[in-house]
Amino acid sequence: MMPLGPTSASGTPRPERFTDAPNADHASVDNSPAFDWDDAGNRANENGDHIASWDNDGMDLDDQDGDGSEPIHLEPDEELCDSDHHNECGEDYDGEGSDFDEFEEFRWLKSLNVDYKAANGESIGHCHAKIIDRDSIRQSFYHDMEEPSEDTAALAFGLFDRWGSLKMEFCEHPVKKGTGVWGQELSHGRFLLIETVSVDKNHRRQGHGKILVNKVWEKARSIYPDLQYAIAWATNLNSDVLEVKTRNMTSEARHLLRHEFHMAVEDFFRAVGFRRIGSSPWFARAEDPTHPSRSLAASGDFKRPMSLHLPALEDGQTHPYDAAMLNSEKEVIKVGLDWQPQSRARRSILKTNDERTLEIFKDRLTSFPATDPIWNATDNAGNTIMHVVAIDCKVKSLTWLLAKSFAGRLKTTRNLEGETPLEALEVALEKQRVQTKVGMVTVPISDQFVGFQPEEMTCLLRLRGFKTVEQSTIAQTKYGCTCGECVGGFLSPRLSLAMGSQARLCHDLIMTYGGSTKTGAEWCEALNDLMDYIPPVVRPYLRTNKSLRAGFTNLFVYVARCIEAKCFPLTADVMLFSEWPPHANYFLKRGGTVASVVLRCFDQAMAEDLYLGGGDHQEAFSEEIEKLKPCRNDHEFAFVRRQYCQLEGLTGDAAYERGTQASIRMTKYPDVGSLRRSVRE
Repeated sequence: MMPLGPTSASGTPRPERFTDAPNADHASVDNSPAFDWDDAGNRANENGDHIASWDNDGMDLDDQDGDGSEPIHLEPDEELCDSDHHNECGEDYDGEGSDFDEFEEFRWLKSLNVDYKAANGESIGHCHAKIIDRDSIRQSFYHDMEEPSEDTAALAFGLFDRWGSLKMEFCEHPVKKGTGVWGQELSHGRFLLIETVSVDKNHRRQGHGKILVNKVWEKARSIYPDLQYAIAWATNLNSDVLEVKTRNMTSEARHLLRHEFHMAVEDFFRAVGFRRIGSSPWFARAEDPTHPSRSLAASGDFKRPMSLHLPALEDGQTHPYDAAMLNSEKEVIKVGLDWQPQSRARRSILKTNDERTLEIFKDRLTSFPATDPIWNATDNAGNTIMHVVAIDCKVKSLTWLLAKSFAGRLKTTRNLEGETPLEALEVALEKQRVQTKVGMVTVPISDQFVGFQPEEMTCLLRLRGFKTVEQSTIAQTKYGCTCGECVGGFLSPRLSLAMGSQARLCHDLIMTYGGSTKTGAEWCEALNDLMDYIPPVVRPYLRTNKSLRAGFTNLFVYVARCIEAKCFPLTADVMLFSEWPPHANYFLKRGGTVASVVLRCFDQAMAEDLYLGGGDHQEAFSEEIEKLKPCRNDHEFAFVRRQYCQLEGLTGDAAYERGTQASIRMTKYPDVGSLRRSVRE
């Protein structure tokens, strides 16, 4: 993917600095003099001379290309249809005019390709984009988005959570929310992903880039009139040509060139109405003219620090602590953290273990006073020494730093991403929880999460300021709870509500439909879908034994009471809520299990979940849900279910750990709506 980079000129004819090769997906860069910004926010060359200005339509306001002509200011339709020179537009949408569509297998994705040509057939430019039908893939958003292209994968893992909702940090974090103009509206509905905008060299500075963006947007909305947002990645560094051109440059020159390239690309997208999403490298444009982003001036958009556009430390660069930590054998302690989005996990930061790192700290840093600049030194990502040891979970080294009189200053210092050491560790652990890298493929692994390691938990707790820790807090830290109320560390209040309400709903269904049957056989037939997990040795006796049927039915109430009492529904805890007559005990003695009820509740809750199912639970209990604290574990059914199976000793059975092949959605029960309302009341 390579978006269009606008070009400009100064005085005499100038060489092109950022150009898109005809019909190519990359940019070529020559070695012409660098450009910068003047005080008015316009392009300037390295001497500060004015180069070019850009209006809100993405057009060059200055005639500085040396030909004496005026810049073109036409509306898209006028230029496409009425211009003497450009009156024909050849467009290929979604494979039309082609025998092959490489994305045909992805039913949730629609590919749009716009080829813009002059009347004589000469290519002017092209734009490639994809319409993403997010609602069709929420259940497996990361997995599905990884397959089509690197761009869709980078978008999914970088901007959204595993369910396709905008990451909360880009809405709520004091720094990462950026200008604050974007929120959870980006979490709903389809969106257009613009991957490539390319204008051939001879047709630049005439508004064609804007025309291409607008044409692909118009085409997308002609297919889906309710489409509201377009998203583009304006900071791609993966141009082969750019890498070739910078290969023999010094590190500083290479970094400056890449930064200038990024600035040019971002300028273009801002000029055509895009604004940065939080502090991320992604930009979005809203169709609604009243959206806050539409009133934000381009000059007021959030600017990412230059270092974040670039790789971390390159060969030949040293960490700022190197000079202070050289021993007699010239041992160099270097930072090796890989901040690239494709990285599988954290790499060792200080190239030593925790014990050796602590020895070096004590030997090399003890003599430095609290006011010495070394304590405030940072790497290219703005990480202080506390960021470094926190992200690498070096407990002893972190503890040593936290004991310093100036530790409070280090704990609140933010890196260039806007993260304190605690937040940087939380981000690293979240990434570790949801993804891993296998070759060139990013693999989602959320459902395989088993909890954080002891050293990771210790670093989290110490950075959070805990002196003494209760067992519940340890469990919540281990399993990634963010609400502070998860039962067992993983059953969140909102997930508890879903499970408890399903238990009561299933009980009411049994009483309604089972109560109207005349025989045990009819009872079993009417309620067969709720009996998936009853052991096979017990099922035949349900037809003839009324007490067994009553025991199974009553267990749904006992499970609901257990969950509502903020207890995890294990057998021993559930039976504390049982009553006389002892039908439930009889059910268990004859081979029945509490798990046959709890697992059914898991299936039903998943089937009605906002992301994994039909969303009926959200619709029925929206007010109750809003009153409860949100948590990272709210929709982690597979993780919580596996924890339950392990605690109940049910491991090894795929049907128990993963659920039945097709969870029912109560559609066969006409009265389910009224029963759900009664459960809510």
